[in-house]
Amino acid sequence: MDHINQFLDRFVLPYPVKFLTNRFIILVTIALLLPLIVFASHTQLVLAVNSYLNTMSVAVSSIVLLYATLAEIRDKQVAAMQEQRAQEDHMHVVEMHQLVLDNMKYQHEEIQDLKQILGQIQGTAVERTQFAGGRDTDLRALHPRGAERFGADNLAREMQQGIDGALVTPENWGARGDL
Repeated sequence: MDHINQFLDRFVLPYPVKFLTNRFIILVTIALLLPLIVFASHTQLVLAVNSYLNTMSVAVSSIVLLYATLAEIRDKQVAAMQEQRAQEDHMHVVEMHQLVLDNMKYQHEEIQDLKQILGQIQGTAVERTQFAGGRDTDLRALHPRGAERFGADNLAREMQQGIDGALVTPENWGARGDL
């Protein structure tokens, strides 16, 4: 079925879309409403024009629904890939944070050893201090949106907000690049 859909998407459906979205064809289709009124007594003509208009209406509705569905699927895939990338980036940051903490602990131990050596040279007692590293730091909580950013339902919530924000209203009509 996927092969048939790919074939249709590549070789068949672009042609009706190009035909039906042509500005001249749209104007001609709208202009065909006039003969329905003027030649109302000519049944053959009215039925032919009405059949054409009904067919074009169904075709346009189906194409719009198809492309809206494809766009939604693509948007979900992009959102999932972005979420996966964000999780990978977070894991990388956590690993880097751990490396920095390990390095700081090593440096702290080295400084403590140097203090002890200097204390022995000077003949004073030096007390070793414990490393007060940030192992207990929750890096997820440091995110501007907090730990909820990494919740299991975050992607679904983001998608819903994206869909709600993507609705076409009279205020944003034509503002989006795909309209």
